[in-house]
Amino acid sequence: MTKSTLAYINPAILRWVREQARLSPEAAAEGIGISADKLQACEAGDKHLTFPQFLAAANFYKRAPAIFYLNEPPVGFQPIQDFRRLRETPEDAFKSGLEWAIRQARERRELALELRNDLGEPVQPFKLQAAVKDNVETVGAAIRTYLGIKQVDQQTWRAKAFDNWRTAIETKDVLVFMVPRLALTEMRGVAVAEPKLPIILINSKDRTNGRTFTLLHEFCHLVVRASGISGLDFVAPEPAGAVVEQFCNAVAGAALVPSDWLLSEHLVRTKGQVKTWDDDELAALAGRFGVSREVILRRLLGLGRTTQAFYESRRASFQAEYDALAEKKSSGGPERHLVVLSQLGRSFTRLVLQGYYDRQLTLRDVASHLNMQVTAVPNIERAAFGLAG
Repeated sequence: MTKSTLAYINPAILRWVREQARLSPEAAAEGIGISADKLQACEAGDKHLTFPQFLAAANFYKRAPAIFYLNEPPVGFQPIQDFRRLRETPEDAFKSGLEWAIRQARERRELALELRNDLGEPVQPFKLQAAVKDNVETVGAAIRTYLGIKQVDQQTWRAKAFDNWRTAIETKDVLVFMVPRLALTEMRGVAVAEPKLPIILINSKDRTNGRTFTLLHEFCHLVVRASGISGLDFVAPEPAGAVVEQFCNAVAGAALVPSDWLLSEHLVRTKGQVKTWDDDELAALAGRFGVSREVILRRLLGLGRTTQAFYESRRASFQAEYDALAEKKSSGGPERHLVVLSQLGRSFTRLVLQGYYDRQLTLRDVASHLNMQVTAVPNIERAAFGLAG
C-alpha cells in the first residue's frame, strides 16, 4: 500500500484556526473526518495530518491552505471589523462569502509578507497619500504619476486596460485579488488599507470595464487610507461613507480619463456646444481610454460637456445592459491555471514560485498556496512568467 504524504504544517496554526472557529476538538475532528485524539496530537506537534486530511481541515475551517504554513498566528487578526457593509447587502453576507473572501486575502497577505522576509526582498511602503478635501483632478494626476501611466501607452490598451492598470498597481507592492463566486450585490470591490502590502479585491463577476473602474476606485481608498467595501454606483451607497465614496468615484474617473486628454479629443472638440451624445460616440471615446461609456459620460458631465438630465436619461439603459450581462451564463472558459493566475495575480503567484526556487517552499506547498494540483504547477509557472510551451 502506498504511504500517504504527510502535511508538515504548523501545529500552532492548526490549533489557532480551531479556536478561532470556537470548536471543540471533538466537533472539529468530526468535521474533518479524523479522531479527536489524532487532531489533538497534530495540534501538539506529536503527529501530522496526511495531505488529504490537511486539505479536508482547511476546507472545514474555511481557511486558505497557505495560512497553515505561517510561522505564527497573525496578531490581532480581525477580518472585517473595519469595513462598512453596503446598505443593500444581506445581513448574512458577512457570515459567508464576503467574510471568507476578506479573510482569505488577509491570510495571503500574511504569507506574502513572510515570503518576502525569508527571501530578503523588502516590501516598499505605500507612500501615496491624499485627503478627501484635496482637488480631484490633482489626485487623479498624482495616481497616474505614481503608477507611471502614460497617455501614449493607455490609448493602445483597449480591452487590456484592466490588466495593465493591475500590473502597474501590483508593481507598487499592492496585492490585487479577483474574488470568484460572489454576487455583485455583496460587493464590487474591497480595499484593505495597510501601510505595507495593502489589498484590493475585485469581484470577478463584474464586467471588464467595470473592473477597471472598481480597481481605481479601491486604489483611491488606499490613497486616502480608508478601508472599505464598495458597490460603486456613482451615488454613494450609504450616508456614512458618502464623502469617501463620492471622492473615490471622482478620483477614479480623473485618473482613468484625464480632463486635458478628454477635452483634446477630436470628437469632443468638434462637438461644440452640443451636449447630447450618441452611443457610437461614447463607445469610441470609451475605447480610447479603456473604460465604460458611463465613465466617459460621467466625466463629460463633470466637465460641463453634457447635462445632468441627459446623463440620468442614459443611466437606466446602462444599468439594464449591466444586469443583462450579470445574468448571462458563460459557456466554457479558460483553463484552470489561467483562472487561478487571474484570481491571484502575477505578483503573488510569482512570489510563491520564487519561494520554491529558493527552497523556502516545497512543490506541494506551492500547489497548496495556489490551490492547484501538483501536476498543474508547471502550467501556471509558464503562464505567470510568460514562458512558451
